[in-house]
Amino acid sequence: MATLGIFGKKKEPEKEEAPKTLLDELCGDDAELKSVLTRTLLLNPRMTEEGGSIDARIEKAQEYEKNKENVRARVEYHTAGELALYKGNLSQAQKFFKKAAEIDPKYPYRNVFEFFTKKEKAEKALAVAQEYYARTVKPTQKK
Repeated sequence: MATLGIFGKKKEPEKEEAPKTLLDELCGDDAELKSVLTRTLLLNPRMTEEGGSIDARIEKAQEYEKNKENVRARVEYHTAGELALYKGNLSQAQKFFKKAAEIDPKYPYRNVFEFFTKKEKAEKALAVAQEYYARTVKPTQKK
């Protein structure tokens, strides 16, 4: 509820600043990097791995692609890219994200995948992702 100021005008309540997240801390002022990583970091890598290995995801993606189910293929390539990023394999992540962008060109967040085509940006994303996982994933959880 707004209160009245000295001259009877409503004073806007002060907005509380949201606490910084780990991702905010790691990305600093790089809004593009943060935006990309919010769409590619796995919140529960172990659960995602239990849903299928990278190879299994690629097999599914290729099957969907063959059947012209491009959205499903993109989701599998995207997930394979996320797993590759989690495992620290940048070349695989780049390959799978590139394929996800190609297979579904109308995907509104295609720029996330294209971010990884630039080597310097991709390396920075990998470094931040690895630090993020080092701080959030229990050691026994990471394979």
